[in-house]
Amino acid sequence: MIAKIKSRVDFSGIVNYANNIKEKSARIIGSNGVLLVDNSTISDSFQAQLRIPDSNGKLHHLSKPVKHVSIAFSPEDAARFSDSEEGDRFMTQLAEEWLKEMGIYPANTQYVIARHFDKKHPHCHLVFNRIANDGSVISDSNERRRNEAACRRIKQRHGLTFGNSQSRKINPDRLRRYDAEKLLIRKLVLNRLSQSNDWKTFAQLLAQDGITLSFCTDSNPGRIRGVAYDHNGFRISGSKLGLHNQFTYGNLCKRFGSMDANQSLANQPGVVKQRNITYIPVIRFIEILTNLPKVPTGRGDNREHEVGRRGRKWERIDDRIEEESTTYKFKM
Repeated sequence: MIAKIKSRVDFSGIVNYANNIKEKSARIIGSNGVLLVDNSTISDSFQAQLRIPDSNGKLHHLSKPVKHVSIAFSPEDAARFSDSEEGDRFMTQLAEEWLKEMGIYPANTQYVIARHFDKKHPHCHLVFNRIANDGSVISDSNERRRNEAACRRIKQRHGLTFGNSQSRKINPDRLRRYDAEKLLIRKLVLNRLSQSNDWKTFAQLLAQDGITLSFCTDSNPGRIRGVAYDHNGFRISGSKLGLHNQFTYGNLCKRFGSMDANQSLANQPGVVKQRNITYIPVIRFIEILTNLPKVPTGRGDNREHEVGRRGRKWERIDDRIEEESTTYKFKM
């Protein structure tokens, strides 16, 4: 079960989407405080309630009084949401439980629940009014955090399927090239991270997968501010790979230890400069610090080659990486 919350300005458009019978095969499976003649009467019911004052006689004017919640369930639980009155009642029950878990009382809230049949997985759309029946305002403070906890409790209570990760059940064929490449990099990095105990091993294992791990430093004062992963002409920062930022420089330092950059490294061969950011491949970084001999690449490790690399054009994911501050403080 996943619930995605969005705030809207107008009821009319979202009601037409939620109860789109022609394109979504939608049907209303639950409601409170609205006139279910057609979509226009539902919208008018919501709109009229915005003019109801609270117990102190105050009339609240909200810029976005509409809440739209898309509630989706795992395909593995599809048998529990059959296309029948029983399946509709169970889905309505869970949507109303979600409201209660969010601190919203269904009996005092104007809402409508519409079930869709345009996807393989069971799902519905909940539209509710932030102006309650008594004229008070329904708070949306910290709703994302409360939403995650609410979904977790409902899944535990009813034995619904929990997802194992953010990426295992994603269909790569349906992703854009950027998203597909990001998913691939994340998968490879996660695999190599579990096999590594230090920076050098981590960088070497990634190199076997065609990924260049680089430190990102400011040209002045030349301290490491993050890491970048290069693969197939794509460059992406550690903070953009997701999974609770475990691929960022800060979290990798907790695992491998911190690395101090020196401003003079920016002028060494093997270093790439773009705008105000300097990218130093980790393997090259370690060679410089330990004075190890350079490994021939077969392309000529001369200054002209390195200058030529500066002009390389990358397909933009993160041309300018701003994932972490220049200085770092680590909590042990």
